[in-house]
Amino acid sequence: MNKHKNKLLIAGIILVACVLRTPLTGVGSLISQIRPELDLSHFLSGMITTIPLIAFAAVSPFVGKLSGAFGAGKTLTLSLFVLTAGIVLRSMGGSAGFFPGTAVICIGIAVGNVLLPSIIKSAFPDKVGLLTGIYTTCIAISAGVSSGISIPLSHSNNFGWRGSLSIWVLLTLPAIIIWLPLWNYRTNEPSAGGQVSLKVLLRSPAAWSVTVYMGVQSLLFYSFVAWLPAILQSKGISPDSSGYYASLYQWAGIPASFAVPLLAAGYKDQKLLSAIISIIYAAGLILVLVSGGHTGLLGGVLLCGFCTGACLSLAMCLIGLRTKNASQAASLSGISQSFGYALAAVSPTLLGGIYDSMESWTVPLLVLIAMTVILLISGVQAGLWCIKKEWVMGQD
Repeated sequence: MNKHKNKLLIAGIILVACVLRTPLTGVGSLISQIRPELDLSHFLSGMITTIPLIAFAAVSPFVGKLSGAFGAGKTLTLSLFVLTAGIVLRSMGGSAGFFPGTAVICIGIAVGNVLLPSIIKSAFPDKVGLLTGIYTTCIAISAGVSSGISIPLSHSNNFGWRGSLSIWVLLTLPAIIIWLPLWNYRTNEPSAGGQVSLKVLLRSPAAWSVTVYMGVQSLLFYSFVAWLPAILQSKGISPDSSGYYASLYQWAGIPASFAVPLLAAGYKDQKLLSAIISIIYAAGLILVLVSGGHTGLLGGVLLCGFCTGACLSLAMCLIGLRTKNASQAASLSGISQSFGYALAAVSPTLLGGIYDSMESWTVPLLVLIAMTVILLISGVQAGLWCIKKEWVMGQD
């Protein structure tokens, strides 16, 4: 592969990373505008975050097969067209357009979620940590921008929440332009025996550890994104300020998004790194639970945000570190994200339902704190074995 194509691939990876969260993270900040206009309960509001997870879980297992049949370039480019169509559909009409549009958006995002680790493994096998750090950092930056500017945009020029959410086509269109010249791009084909079957993955303790870790970090992220503004407002924070807190939550993960994959790739195992991240995450959630003032809440939000970036980047890095080639990376990425997001799918709606019945965020926050224990256990297990053990794909 020539240097020009490598540069184009890196640009394409960065632009795709920038649209993997932006269409979703702004919704939490705008939920106070969306709910009354669409007449949604807290339970149905939770479905706004649950739909992406269901879509990710349903689509992810098939992405590797689609990429193998049609090529990564075609599959990813078409997914960007689907994502763009979903953004437009979501902003049209009432709930009849909002919920289907959200589902279509997430089908497009699911493809990028699965394929980026595989493309990095194929095109840059010696730079998995660095490239994973770069693209997860781009995810964190763009998600932070989305959370922070969604409310100001909605108040600007009568944009409303519809205009604020539809503006992200300005990112998907450049991504399409970059990937069109890469239409025929394919990841490196593995040698015989390089493929991995679903049966092998399901019998692998490492694959299950990565899967559970992916699921719990997703559960924590999407639950917090969905309900953080509402939690803060229940503690006396204004709607505008809660939107800025949500943005800070996203921005706090940026340093970790870049640093953690580099640290993970530089060590034989990642168990200590995973344990430290989980403990800090629990501390941040406890601060949000017990604090009533701005300082404590801000500290809790920043700690949780830092760990969100750390967990996502570590989960993605583990996929590359536990596989030998792009095909295996796509298989593990698809299965771990499918099972992982299925595990996470119930959380936002469940937490919204608990709040509706109890009118308090105490129990939902206690549930999230308990999840950090599972995060710790699965992360330590997933980080315990180096690639030389071939623990995911079976020993040589």
